Amino acid sequence: MRASTTLALLVGALGACMGASMAYRAPQNGAASQAPARKAQEEIDKRTAPTLTAVRAPADVGERAMAHARTLTGFGPRYPGTPGWTQQLDHIQRTLEGLGLTVQRDTWTDRKERITFTNLSATIAGTKKERIVLACHHDTKCTTGHPDPDNNFHFVGANDGASGVALLLALAPELQARTNAATIELVFFDGEESLDWRWNDGARAMFGSKRFCKRHRDAELLGESPRIGALVLLDMVGRSDLHIQEELYSTPQLRQFVWSAAVATGHAAQFFQRAEAASDDHMPFLDVGIPAVDLIDLNGNPHWHKATDTIEHLSAASLQKVADVVLTMLPAIEAAYIARRD
Repeated sequence: MRASTTLALLVGALGACMGASMAYRAPQNGAASQAPARKAQEEIDKRTAPTLTAVRAPADVGERAMAHARTLTGFGPRYPGTPGWTQQLDHIQRTLEGLGLTVQRDTWTDRKERITFTNLSATIAGTKKERIVLACHHDTKCTTGHPDPDNNFHFVGANDGASGVALLLALAPELQARTNAATIELVFFDGEESLDWRWNDGARAMFGSKRFCKRHRDAELLGESPRIGALVLLDMVGRSDLHIQEELYSTPQLRQFVWSAAVATGHAAQFFQRAEAASDDHMPFLDVGIPAVDLIDLNGNPHWHKATDTIEHLSAASLQKVADVVLTMLPAIEAAYIARRD
């Protein structure tokens, strides 16, 4: 994911390598802050957040997500063109099709970068055609071929890549069993990580989410695609010492729902104790006016884009907590962004 201000100044044009960037509100460790392309918003007033009713995920969701994460990290690096990338796409598709879902693959080659990417998606029908998108990115940061030797190492992206994929796969059967007011679309973006080691305002990153939003807007304008009411992005959601920051580009009302869900489920200690903006796959949605929220554990994460981002630093308990929060906030999102359009 995103390049933080503590990384060395380095730009490289690397054939299938990706990151995303923190937009720090204040410099950390004496490093200069990168100027964000979008202005960060104020923190929510937690005292005014609505009261939500807790919805508990089945007790084994975290363990099921961990099983997927072990499989995914077992494939090794998973940036485009690697054997692990192909194996991961097949694992995602097999898992969803095993639930009876139809999986769409959108594969394209970026003409400028000459890299082939693939997004995957599956839809769970609701009582309305309008959609809520639950998404993650499936690619890992490329950590080979960089000019700086410190940026070249074996990287399996247990948290930054695998955790979001694993949790979406574990949540899919629960979303199928749920009575959904909105149609739920599960989307697995490719190409989130930056081709340059540094983020550089996402100029060479977020390929999958940018393409998804463009295709959606074109189809919606032609009357060929239902409206997307909101996006919930899962990125880095499984660290043992979990902390989901309040991400300050995200839509304030959706941040309120996240906080309220964390309080309702008893997981407030792992949410919103720190607040910073992070440029991520929710940005293309925000840029076209779609409300979006990013659940991300980046601020203060010692394993981000490090060789230590391994399965040993993931926790079923952390994944379980995020599952509780997602299921608890979903009715509020449906009521605010889908039902109110009647």
